[in-house]
Parts: sequence; structure tokens; C-alpha cells
Amino acid sequence: MKRALSGAAAATALLAVSAVPASAAAPVGAYTIKGAWSYVSAPKLHPPKLHTDRPTASAQLSPGYLFVSNFKNLLYSKPLTGEGGPLILDSRLQPVWFDPIGTNTFANNLRVQTYQGKPALSWWEGIITNTGATTSGSLYVVDQHYRPIGKPLSGADGWIITQHEALIQGHDAWVTAVKNEPMDLSAYGGSPTGTLLNSAVQEYDLHTGALLYTWDAAPDGIQPGHIPLSDSYTKPAPNPAMPWDAYHINAIQLVRGGFITTMRNTWSAYDVDLKSGATVWTLGGKHSKFALSAGAQFEWEHDVEMHSGGIVTVFDDNCCAILGPGQLGPPNGSARALVIKLNNGNHTASLVSQYSRGIDVGFQGNAQLQPNGDMVVGWGSQPLISEFSKSGKLLLDAVFPSPDLSYRAYVAKWVGTPFFPPTGAARNHNGRSTVYASWDGATQVVAWRVLAGAGARQLRVVAGRSKTGFETSIALSTRYKTFKVQALDAKGHVIGTSKAFAVPRPNAKQNPPGFY
Repeated sequence: MKRALSGAAAATALLAVSAVPASAAAPVGAYTIKGAWSYVSAPKLHPPKLHTDRPTASAQLSPGYLFVSNFKNLLYSKPLTGEGGPLILDSRLQPVWFDPIGTNTFANNLRVQTYQGKPALSWWEGIITNTGATTSGSLYVVDQHYRPIGKPLSGADGWIITQHEALIQGHDAWVTAVKNEPMDLSAYGGSPTGTLLNSAVQEYDLHTGALLYTWDAAPDGIQPGHIPLSDSYTKPAPNPAMPWDAYHINAIQLVRGGFITTMRNTWSAYDVDLKSGATVWTLGGKHSKFALSAGAQFEWEHDVEMHSGGIVTVFDDNCCAILGPGQLGPPNGSARALVIKLNNGNHTASLVSQYSRGIDVGFQGNAQLQPNGDMVVGWGSQPLISEFSKSGKLLLDAVFPSPDLSYRAYVAKWVGTPFFPPTGAARNHNGRSTVYASWDGATQVVAWRVLAGAGARQLRVVAGRSKTGFETSIALSTRYKTFKVQALDAKGHVIGTSKAFAVPRPNAKQNPPGFY
């Protein structure tokens, strides 16, 4: 455990290896709108269209929205389907909020947080190259109105904030971070002038960006509680310029007096004491404090979380060693979401339940246990999101268009009230106007009302319609010149009004009716 590290153990390389192996491909961030949503009233938004191959038991799903962040699977050469970015979906897989990010940038780990007692959203954005290397990363936080809370949070003292985990407590953020450090790796089959990719849990002040706390995994001969490099199931690369990702931290859960974390490449979860930095217990891997029963073992895991009653949930990738750019080792079995019971008396860990789709997941993924006992699973490197009932019934299978992925998927309640107004657009066809209305991120809209007339000062209510999705089209009985749209809540109150708009001139570029 270290407080506000200085420049010690400076990095010798700029790249931090990610668990997203890649090969030569289309530029990161390149996308096509074929297979994506397009909207007349929001022409700059092109979120991916998710679909389901089986009936969705929507009435049985956990209450709330689905939170994902789509990005391109770097194992594929074709461009992303739709833009990448944090995305909220309803139970019909209709977009609710989408914030497209710039090209050459990845977004990951969109989730609901609590910031100073109020709901907020956070997600990670960063640069991951076509060779699978993370060169930068920042945490973004917005309030219920989608206003930024502070500046994007970036790492300090040479640490790079990674996509894996971010938790907000009070006005601080706890994140996973990595840093390249020079090290003699000859004892582990590497170069005496090698580079270790160290892993850390860090705490930052969201207001100032100041680094408040660091616990890093690598032993340095002084600090207790670090993870031995010999615990890793990976080996240094023959090329000494390639950093050795011996740990690959990918989860944090704050618990009383410490935190739970997990390292993909040691196949272990750890309970760490916050003050001393010592490991209280290890679950899995080469030095597990608990004897794992048949079926409870996990490998290359992500997203370990403790629950009441000694219950632990784990996303067990069961695959794979990353051998190099575009190269994965063989899977050891199908990926699973596990529920494990820890017995601190006899130090055993027994399998309670497991949820699987019988697929191989090479990297990433998460398992979110719902209050009602359901399990929401993001399948990482597979373009799939599932929800299972406690008894194992498959309630939802949502599929991304190829080559889109989402590292994690969460279901949570959310009320979004955008600080910006709704948007509208109109098109004329066969002597009639059709109006299109949308409000990115607004969750309380149940209906739309159209105001139309010969000018902005001559508008009157001419039509209305229940909300049908992200965008609602309202066909009018005649043609008008100027329009506004009003968003109505469940009580019929106006909660938002667009700016006045008109039908574009014939030579203006526009999306034709039906394009959406």
C-alpha cells in the first residue's frame, strides 16, 4: 500500500497491454451505419441495433435499463456497426441514451453510480491500438441531466486508468490502473532488461484529480501483501520490449476495511486490507485459502464480487491465454457466471449455481447478481448479453451486430432528465407533413405532442402520439411550415419543448422518410 506515489519505478514504455488481442484491421473507430439505427430527428446518432433470436420474457426481466458500451472486436477486420459509445437500452432493446465517442477511441463500463448521494453515470474512454495496447484512459462522470461532473479523470505518476473498473464513493473514484516498470524477468523466463505491466487499485479525488491511494500488485521487497509473480499463469514474451502482463487486474469492490479485487492472469480473487495492503485471503489460483469444490474452479476470470452470506459471484472466462496479437490459446471450457458459497469455518468454496450459454469467451465479461436473484451476464468477447432467472431460465438474449462487443452489461434503474431540449424534424410527402421527435436520454417521456403552423408565433397543437421508441414519427393530416414538439410525462405534463424547426429545403441534405 502506498500513498500518493512519486516518480518511483518510472515506466520504460508507453504501451500498456490490454486483454483485447488484435491483428491488422480497419482503423479503430471506423464504422458503418448499415445495421445501425438512424434517426431523422437525431441525424448524428447511429447506435448499433441489438436483436434477440428468441422470445424475450420482458415481463420477467429485472426492473431497469440495460447499460452497455459498444466497441469493435479487434480480432475482426471490418468496421464497427454503428458508432461506438456508452448506450442505455430499454427492455425492447430500443436506445434510450447514446453518446457517440470520437474515432480511434474506445468506451467501456457504463454503469450507474452514486455521487455525493445522487445518481450519476460513469464510463471509461481511452485509446486502444490495433495491436491491443492501451495508451491512455480517462473516467467520465455525468449527473442525471448528463452534465459532466468535474473534468475527465486521468491517471497520475505514470499510471494509466484502465477500462476494467471504476467505483465512486463520496467525491472519490476508485479505479484499476496499470504501469510499465523495468524489471529483471530472467527468474520467470524473461529478459533481465524486461518490462513488467504492474496492476493497481487507486483512489482519486474527482474534484482535483489528486491521487490519494495506491495499492499495487508487484512485490518490491518492502511492501507487504503484494502478489508473487510466480502466481501468474502467463510467461514473459520472448521480445523484451513486450511488457509482461503477469496480473491483469480487472475488478474492485469496496468492503469494510478493505477491498476485493481479482487478477485474470493469476486465476485468483483477493481480499486486501486497506491500511496495511496485506492480502487477507485468496480465492482460486495457486495459493487459495479456500478449497474449491468440483465446478467452483475458475480461470482467466473477470468481475468477482462479494455478497451477503458469504456468496461470491464470478465471471469465469475459462479461456484463454493471450499468446500475442490476434493469438489466443485454447479454451479450457465454456464461459460461466458462477455463484460460489464461502465457508470461513472450514475454508471451503462450493458451487451454488452456474449460468452458461455454452460459448467460449476469450476475454472480458461480467456477472451481475440482481436483487431478485436473476443473473445478468455480459459475455465479453462474445457479442451477447443474457439474463437468467435464479432457477436458470433464460429470460433475455441480446445480440450485438458484428463486430460490436460490450465488455460488461448492467441492469439498473435510472431517471434521466436532460439539460438540453428535445429535438424534432419534419418531412413532407404527398401533401402531408410527418414529424419526428426524440430526446436523447429522457426516461420520463410517455407521449409526444406536435405544434404546427405558418410561423413560429402561429403554432397550435395539431397532433399527438404515444412514444414508440427512441424516435417517434407522427403523421399529420396536412402540410405545415413550422413545428415544435413537446414531450409529455405520465401525467400529461409538458416536460420539454424543442426549438422551432421547418421542413428542409428541397436541395438540403436530409434523411428520407423510412430511412430510420
